[in-house]
Amino acid sequence: MRHYLPLIGILFLSLWANPTPGFGFPTINREGRNATDPNAAWQIQSRITPEIDGQNIFSILYHSDGKSAIIGTTDFYIYRINLLDGSLIWKVQAKMYYQKEFDGPTIFDVSPDGKTFLSFGQTDPNLQSSERFLVIRSSDNGNITRKFPAEFSVFYSHTADIDYRYPGDESKQNREAAGLSPNWIQTIDSAKYIDGGKRILVSYKHNMDGPHFYDRRLVIYETNSGKKINEYQLTSDPNSADWTQPAGFEIAHLQFPYQYVNKRNTIIYGNAHGRIHEINESIMVQNSNIPLVEEKFAGPIVYIPLSSSPDLETNDRQTIRSLTVSPDGKMLYCSAGIEGGYIQVYGYNLETKKEMFRSSFFDAGELVSPSNDILVIGGLYSSGRFHIVDTKKGILLFASNDEDNYIHPHLFSVHPKQREILALSSGNQLFILRPQGPVLPW
Repeated sequence: MRHYLPLIGILFLSLWANPTPGFGFPTINREGRNATDPNAAWQIQSRITPEIDGQNIFSILYHSDGKSAIIGTTDFYIYRINLLDGSLIWKVQAKMYYQKEFDGPTIFDVSPDGKTFLSFGQTDPNLQSSERFLVIRSSDNGNITRKFPAEFSVFYSHTADIDYRYPGDESKQNREAAGLSPNWIQTIDSAKYIDGGKRILVSYKHNMDGPHFYDRRLVIYETNSGKKINEYQLTSDPNSADWTQPAGFEIAHLQFPYQYVNKRNTIIYGNAHGRIHEINESIMVQNSNIPLVEEKFAGPIVYIPLSSSPDLETNDRQTIRSLTVSPDGKMLYCSAGIEGGYIQVYGYNLETKKEMFRSSFFDAGELVSPSNDILVIGGLYSSGRFHIVDTKKGILLFASNDEDNYIHPHLFSVHPKQREILALSSGNQLFILRPQGPVLPW
């Protein structure tokens, strides 16, 4: 026994020096203020007034250099500004004919090399019913360098009696003559550079209400050639599907959150029935080769978050509002719930297949995981709040309020390299948030 004591002592010291990190989530109150950890709290380090001609900001994203940002405004202009003082670098018009009450050009993503960024154009700027398609713009001046063709829908269902596939030139001409929208064309929803910028992953949707909510699709393009490589049509898991409804979903699918996971070479996405699936390119091929949506393969289920609310009849039907995966590919975070505020944040370990935590109920919308310990949370609703959480320590690092540190819950961007977040406050003022002390990498 004596011979094993030194080994046990060494093992004990090793475990004490390198404890296995746990995961947790702080309690966030739905009403009133939330206290942050004073020793680890993030702070507003600077306040910037950008030179954008007094227009309202619609979208914002860090450039890859971390020193400038690209901004889309509600008057359909795109600006690149210097984050040192908010000064203008360039400005370009991106006018659309079809504009909603609060609308503007979305900046989807900036390429890893910083040379280009993704946004959208319009199929016919002179026709209000025309749809929006993917464009690549230069980061040097904002000019369009590539336009991707508008995507035709492939949605086809027998049980729901819906066929959105291209009906032919005669139907196209008749709809145009009647001033109707071409319901066989999808509109872009979001886009991301993947594989170090070599490819682009794009989500599409129908821009009309009603059953069109269910027509969701992922498409992968080659960046340099613009060639379509693969695609995937959203469909319900057969065990939870109601095939009298489009794509089998009983709940309108307003969100279609997805994430490309570099460490796994897969796409993880969430659906309206509270299922989180993981697909690879072979599953995408299998899905796209089958015409009927009710026969398509949804891909294996990774995780089903269960609601903690005793008021709900089905605790496994929490619509997935947003999801993100930690950079090491181990932790999956999602916000899920129903309308009325029954929304929770969940942490799930993809390696151990275990749920690590679930939060209390609060307004949790968009999630971003820029590091293996930090989770950034924007509210689902425009009246919601903005939070930063350390999931390994289970502590709250930042909580916005309606006074001196208000932050728009949807308009923020994480720095590409260092622990810093750019966020929109009131009056078009931009905040830069960082932890106390020296600037650290993610």
